[in-house]
Amino acid sequence: MASSYKISAHDEARIAPAALEAGLASLRERSAADPFSNPIVLFAIDLSRRIDRGEISLHDLDALVRDLTVDAFAGRARRLHTYLGETDADANRAAITTHIEELAKSNDFDRFRTTVERPVFGVVLTAHPTFAISLATARALSELGCGTTCAGAPLDEAARHERLNAARAANHRPPEPLTLDIEHEWSLEALRHLHEAIDDLGHAVLSVARTKWPDRWTELTPRLITLASWVGYDQDGRTDVTSMRSFAVRMADKSAALARYRAAIARIVAWAPLPLVKALEPAAHLLDRAIATVARQSALLAEAEREPHRMAEFSRAMVAGRADALVDITPLIELVDSALDRADADDDLRIDLLVLRAALANHGPGLAHVHVRLNTSQLHNAIRRRVGLETDPNDPSNRRSYFNAINDLLGSVRPVTISFASLMIEQASARRLMMTVAQMVKFVDAATPIRFLIAETETGFTLLTALYYARLFGVEDRVEISPLFETEEAFERGERVIEEALKSPHYRNYLAKLGRFAVQFGYSDSGRFVGQMAATYRIERLRLRLAQLLERHGLGSLEVILFNTHGDSIGRGGHPGTLADRFRYLAPSMNRAEFASRGIRVKEEVSFQGGDGFLPLLTRPAALAVVTRILDFAFAADSESSGDPIYSAPDYAAEFFATVQQEFSSFVDDPDYAALLGLYGTNMLYRSGSRPAARISEESSRAPAIEHPSQLRAILNNAILQQMGFFANTIYGLGRAVARDPEMFAVMHARSPRFRRALELAAAALEFSDLDAMRAYAHVFDPGLWLTHSGRTRAASRTKAMRELARLTEKIARHDRVARVIRRLQADHLLLIEHLPPADSARRRRLVLLHALRVALIQRIAMLATAIPAFSPSGGVTREDVIERILGLEVSDAVERLSHIFPIQAEDPGGDDFGETASYQPEAALSYAVEHNTVFEPMTKLFELARAIGSALSHEIGAMG
Repeated sequence: MASSYKISAHDEARIAPAALEAGLASLRERSAADPFSNPIVLFAIDLSRRIDRGEISLHDLDALVRDLTVDAFAGRARRLHTYLGETDADANRAAITTHIEELAKSNDFDRFRTTVERPVFGVVLTAHPTFAISLATARALSELGCGTTCAGAPLDEAARHERLNAARAANHRPPEPLTLDIEHEWSLEALRHLHEAIDDLGHAVLSVARTKWPDRWTELTPRLITLASWVGYDQDGRTDVTSMRSFAVRMADKSAALARYRAAIARIVAWAPLPLVKALEPAAHLLDRAIATVARQSALLAEAEREPHRMAEFSRAMVAGRADALVDITPLIELVDSALDRADADDDLRIDLLVLRAALANHGPGLAHVHVRLNTSQLHNAIRRRVGLETDPNDPSNRRSYFNAINDLLGSVRPVTISFASLMIEQASARRLMMTVAQMVKFVDAATPIRFLIAETETGFTLLTALYYARLFGVEDRVEISPLFETEEAFERGERVIEEALKSPHYRNYLAKLGRFAVQFGYSDSGRFVGQMAATYRIERLRLRLAQLLERHGLGSLEVILFNTHGDSIGRGGHPGTLADRFRYLAPSMNRAEFASRGIRVKEEVSFQGGDGFLPLLTRPAALAVVTRILDFAFAADSESSGDPIYSAPDYAAEFFATVQQEFSSFVDDPDYAALLGLYGTNMLYRSGSRPAARISEESSRAPAIEHPSQLRAILNNAILQQMGFFANTIYGLGRAVARDPEMFAVMHARSPRFRRALELAAAALEFSDLDAMRAYAHVFDPGLWLTHSGRTRAASRTKAMRELARLTEKIARHDRVARVIRRLQADHLLLIEHLPPADSARRRRLVLLHALRVALIQRIAMLATAIPAFSPSGGVTREDVIERILGLEVSDAVERLSHIFPIQAEDPGGDDFGETASYQPEAALSYAVEHNTVFEPMTKLFELARAIGSALSHEIGAMG
């Protein structure tokens, strides 16, 4: 069809994003009168024609995509500033001091001490596949967002331009290869900045206390915030993180912490009087010896990982170096305490020493506390023979006998001793992980508890099994066993799981001795299976029932740790507004008030996940802003802690979210939904994490074919929806829920802070969603589209190509299934936008343009695929097989195979002497260069541009997955 705008090569003004947006807007206006047209498809076909005619070159497209990517990058930086709130370091330090002064107003030192020495919040770094850009690009993004360098120096206009120019030159994609070591490097940088911020918090606590209680302030050891990491320790659903790899990560974390403590002493010594310098020399020597010892141990471990026969040498070094490696941090704390006596009346020096002591006490000889994680099935497999586990532990006919069997084992178990040799020969992953924990306690850090997270916990039997292995390997007092509730079954009976475990006196005694009860809530998988809106409600209700359970069982004296593990993107538990909104979304004010009313102490923990989640932590001012917002959340007066009307209408809330869950659960089980997710799979995305895209079983190294969303990792499941232009995991089901009682919905949306904050997540997802975009992606597989347009083109080559695509897509028969599920999405979507219309923002228009450009690229790739010459089946693969893969964007693999079938030149027989020379050149070899130049290479470049658009989309959305 004729277009209302023109684009010509070598005229950048004519292919500027604004011109394209205007053209697309014109098509949308004209399509409004035609319910059967899709403006994105029309735009894409027109653009594809222009590419085909040479009016737009690949160079032009590359420049256009780069411009759009940099614009999206800059916009993301601006939104990061809003997300963090105040980023000026001095202003945030002043805000922290104000909070501490409020805590000190009681004039009760013991009360103040109890408050500041008990952690109220935990930051947990997790590493899932959201590392969509390099660390250098992420640093630049964080610096632009904060307006400072990583170290905190202000960015002037020249420095801003420098970073934007670097972003223009950068490849906005993950590093290749993306390894666990790279992810760990990100985590170390984030942790260092967080430690600096926590040191600032410690200075504020001690400065306020020094003024308020000049005779007692040096008794304080502030520990308001803890840091933890599972980067390198998460073994749930992956076999590539071995026990020794986790051990190596723990050693690296320890090396970083020891170096940090040594640098702190060096800074103090640099301006301390001679008596204090002398007093700190033993501490410096202790750290120097520990740093050297751990470095040697780590080097031996690296060698043993490459050559397993050297494991014995590493083990001997760990045993021999245990004392020198500062496994017990107490001697170092005692030396710091001794030095305090030599600081005389220099309060600044004493504050520095006390901040160092607080860091040692809070995190021990590690940069972070450790969270290990595995799956329930791994524990059940390990204990199966010991308890005769022949069916599921929840099987009603055997449940009691299984419980009695594991309880009896707990009563008779006696700790065993292990060595690294034991780890090498152990086959069961659950036993191996608990043994790894035991060796960490023995040789790395003897005091700091290790969190043992268990994914998909749905029975108390699982918790008792974990306790059995903790007791067997002698670490019961160093392991925090924590169930992860994220499935529909777990939400339904989560408190009964705990209650079942509490029937065991062994579990009750374990909790009493530990003094803590840790629970983890998963927004990732729960959002995948019950819908994000339903998940937030179910998690809040489960939190409340756990409070009631503890009160009922007389366990209110326990500290309760509520860990919300999720990503930082729309639809997976993050929040589109601000960090303050995010914290209240996870831990609603009235829910927190319920724990307080029962006298139950709560420590909230929140994950900052992967490359997206680490962005607010990649500069010192940003990390300080995060710490300040944490204190705002923990201590500021909260006007939302009472009177929220959503809690006065429990029937409405229950019915609303139950409708969402019912609709979404049905949708997830629709085979057509799996077909939608599998249309392009993850092929639009760069590989953004070290773990596989699909879950891998212990029995196989291959990921199974995706027939249900459960087989795909949650982050990539969500990323596929984002990249196809519709956030079904966040908004599907809401339409029917709203339509049940529109008047009550309007009232709650206007008056309930809790309800409105949840709906803001949906509103953002609506802004980023466009069903025309999703339909356009699906239309690539629509034989009717290709057939219709083949009759409306005058170019014979295009007609031939389109008719072949019509024939092939008819044979593939994917479109009808996908069209069916899109209609299902549309029916709910229409109900929702009647009451919650999407924002018509510039950001939304840019997103739609990006989708339209990529659909055009995919169409062009499809057209090029028809130019592949005929060939005899190679390795059982036919030409049609290759084209089908290309239509699904398996372009790299397809081109690699085609390069073998159609080599650009004949294989050189080498430099052997054949006794005669030849001037003949095979014609086939010469002709294949044409296919490489006109089909294979352009197809590869178009595919790379299509994936580059995915990076721009991620910047506009604010996250990957």
